[in-house]
Amino acid sequence: DDAQSNSISHGSPEGTSRFQARLDYARKFGDHNVSGMLLFYLQNKVISNQVPFRYMGFSGRATYDYRNKYLFEFNIGYNGSENFARGKRYGVFPAGAVGWVITQERFMRGVKWLDHLKLRASYGLVGNDQLGANRGDYRFAYLTTIGDTDGYRWGVDNDYHRSGRWEGNVGVANLTWETVKKANIGLELGLWNAIELQADYFKDRRENIFLQRQTMPGSAGFVQTPFQNFGIVTNQGIDLSLTANKQVSKDFLISARGTFTYAKNKIIEQDEPLGVLGTNRSSTGYPIGQIFGLQDDGLFTDADFVDGELIEGIPEHTFSKVRPGDIKYKDVNKDGVINDLDRSAIGGTWNPQIVYGFGLNFQYKNFDFGFFFQGNAKTYRLIGGSNFIPGSGDGSMGNILSNYQDHWTVDNPDQNAFWPRLSSSRNANNTQESTWWLHDMSMLRLKNVELGYNFSKKKLLPAFIQSARLFVTGSNLLQFSGFKLWDPELDASNGLRYPIMKSASFGLEINF
Repeated sequence: DDAQSNSISHGSPEGTSRFQARLDYARKFGDHNVSGMLLFYLQNKVISNQVPFRYMGFSGRATYDYRNKYLFEFNIGYNGSENFARGKRYGVFPAGAVGWVITQERFMRGVKWLDHLKLRASYGLVGNDQLGANRGDYRFAYLTTIGDTDGYRWGVDNDYHRSGRWEGNVGVANLTWETVKKANIGLELGLWNAIELQADYFKDRRENIFLQRQTMPGSAGFVQTPFQNFGIVTNQGIDLSLTANKQVSKDFLISARGTFTYAKNKIIEQDEPLGVLGTNRSSTGYPIGQIFGLQDDGLFTDADFVDGELIEGIPEHTFSKVRPGDIKYKDVNKDGVINDLDRSAIGGTWNPQIVYGFGLNFQYKNFDFGFFFQGNAKTYRLIGGSNFIPGSGDGSMGNILSNYQDHWTVDNPDQNAFWPRLSSSRNANNTQESTWWLHDMSMLRLKNVELGYNFSKKKLLPAFIQSARLFVTGSNLLQFSGFKLWDPELDASNGLRYPIMKSASFGLEINF
């Protein structure tokens, strides 16, 4: 066993002290290999004048394999957190995994092109004790707190004042660990001493998620609604990685690599108001961050109006008075009126569901060349905002992009124009979040590229120089995307941020 302790730094109000005790065991019995580990830990972390952050727990691991062919592993954690009341502070989190190295079987020995083939599966439980929007910014939720008010004033001139106190956060005694059930099935494959492939399918189910209640009425008197273990979210997908290396000839080496990840989550349970749950405005059943908005039905035409009023059968648009060239919306809830109640799920989420990358490297004699592309897909964004369309801010503010010619006009009533009817004053109807302003932000970027030359030690370098390399490299030089107005990876709905910088450099590396 071993033990270690790190003391808090002298003269500083911050620091961390830890204690660990560990016992390891490993032994081989003929063709059988077994191992085990037990660990006990304590941690005390001090940050400024806050109450110390304290954790304690046990963990254990046991493994067994037969001839490195059949693999078994079991893990268990018994963890304690200060964030919960007594009786709720400790959680048990077991996990297990199995593996089968098929290429270790006798019937595979004659297969020369197959270097490695392994199947594996795992299932386990993971715990989380961090509460709050930023995970950890809300502690001791089981304790009710007292907060300050603005106080009250009295007197003829209101010149007497006393500060006040009221109930702050309401403690939730039965709050406990948030848990994730994690399942994984994987494949490892090696071919021709050159190619390695890993493929995984994963599925997670997060339960007892820490959520602040959203459905409590104001008459309940809460200054801040309490947390509860209430939500459920599932997440599943695939993860692929591929590497290849081939010595084509004595002077020529080529290598390639690629990754691909697809993941999609779904909200199974959350605290939604009853007036929203089950309607087109409900986000239950959709991914986290699902985009909501109105569904456009093209632009209004002259045929939609008689004497400046909408003809019978067209829903009333309530955001502002509409004219030909303005955006027409679908009546999703079929009540004859277009308003916020017609918002529904549109597109997907800003966070991409697909992330991938691929690259190649070549080496020929003293020259080397390599590049790597990075991309994402199934990512969407609503562009716009209060100052995006000209006329915003009652005409005093507003912007228009370089594609200003692509807009609806009386002489060119293009239904596929980028901009609807433009005006010198604010048009609330056209600034609504809707499919009209929804864009696919998928992109592929040349993340880096490099060309180098290694000087020959024997022919060009003096004895005191071990190696030298001249190179030119570039980053973010190319980008391919259907969205052209600004960098689709910018976290901005109007493009008003600095784009990702392109860079190019030359260099010389010398080792003595």
